[in-house]
Amino acid sequence: MLSAIALASPAVAQDARAEQVPESLRKYYETLLAEGEWGAVLNLQRLGLEAIDQGHLDVAARAFDASLARIELIYANSDSAKKARSMWSSEGVKDFKGEPYERAMTYYYRGLLFMAEGDYENARASFRAAEYQDTISNNEEYAGDFGMLSLMAGWASTCAGDAGMAKDLYQRAATQQPEGLKAPGAGLNTLVLVESGMAPVKTATGGYGEALTLQAGDNPFVAVLANGKELPVLADIGWQASTLGGRQIDVILDGKASFRKGSDTVAGLGVAGATVAISSGDSGAAGALAVVGIAAILVSSATKPKADIRMWDNLPDRIYGGFLKQGGAVPVAEKTADGELYPIDSPVIDRTAGRCRLMVYRAHEPGALRAQPVSNLTAGERKSLLKRNEARDASFRNEMTRLFVSNGEALAGGE
Repeated sequence: MLSAIALASPAVAQDARAEQVPESLRKYYETLLAEGEWGAVLNLQRLGLEAIDQGHLDVAARAFDASLARIELIYANSDSAKKARSMWSSEGVKDFKGEPYERAMTYYYRGLLFMAEGDYENARASFRAAEYQDTISNNEEYAGDFGMLSLMAGWASTCAGDAGMAKDLYQRAATQQPEGLKAPGAGLNTLVLVESGMAPVKTATGGYGEALTLQAGDNPFVAVLANGKELPVLADIGWQASTLGGRQIDVILDGKASFRKGSDTVAGLGVAGATVAISSGDSGAAGALAVVGIAAILVSSATKPKADIRMWDNLPDRIYGGFLKQGGAVPVAEKTADGELYPIDSPVIDRTAGRCRLMVYRAHEPGALRAQPVSNLTAGERKSLLKRNEARDASFRNEMTRLFVSNGEALAGGE
């Protein structure tokens, strides 16, 4: 999919200095360098979204391009990527590539940046690639259920003047999510998107922290208003995080989803068999079966890698949106359950390109470094990991310096 997207190639200057990075982004950049390839995808995602919040759209585009290049190595729609996926998933300690919803959102934000530039063909390609990422978990594939991405691809087609493609994508968006999504009416030229609440939360469960669970993030608001009217929910990111193919998942184990009705394991059968044997008075068989069951549990747990609970923490909980015919300011406010309104002062993106205008509002306060993503590796495990990665991380830091620091004027100046 990435081959369909035109990537920028910033000029390289060998004598660039880290001081050229704006103070408000420097902590994100320093974390990116410190964690190297192990945390590159996540730290580039965090940096890219923070850059959008601060109005550095050029920086954001570079960050998301670098993140997507790494995601594509494993999660592209190709035979070579599928083979790499199988090999990569067997490693005990892996570079962060994110869960399906996180990879999808990386393409989503890149698509928004293409729309802001008026590059609607690449925007559509990004939204379609985002939908694909939401359907795969390691080497398993599921039906798409992220209707907002089809709606966005349809709108990009509308803005590009491709009415036929737009109609097909709008029809797809109407069937993917439980509530369905409506196509824009005739004569509307402005898309307003409002991101509300905090990112989904990952936790590790199981005796060895080997199982990953996902739940919705915190959001004190129940609605969003634009021009005094409530906007529909286009995407519930917490729901997207905890479903695959529209089905609710309990945990993700070894990269595979366990749905609400899972199958028994060998260990479970052993313990269950012991229970049956005891009830029938066969104590010898009960002991043997119990040993088999418990041994299977211990061996299985001891060999499972710890779940990766690092998460893209500046994502929203929900995305609201609507299409308007608008030429001026659009007042936007979040509403609590008791009816209080909290205005969002201004959009982080407000661009008109060709026939379409894009306005993106985010309630996050930019400029402050949020708490670092947590990991359930021990200090010793992390130290050993970074030691093993020393050689490739030296190359990685050179790459990031060329990407972000060499073009210091663009980085510091914003949009």
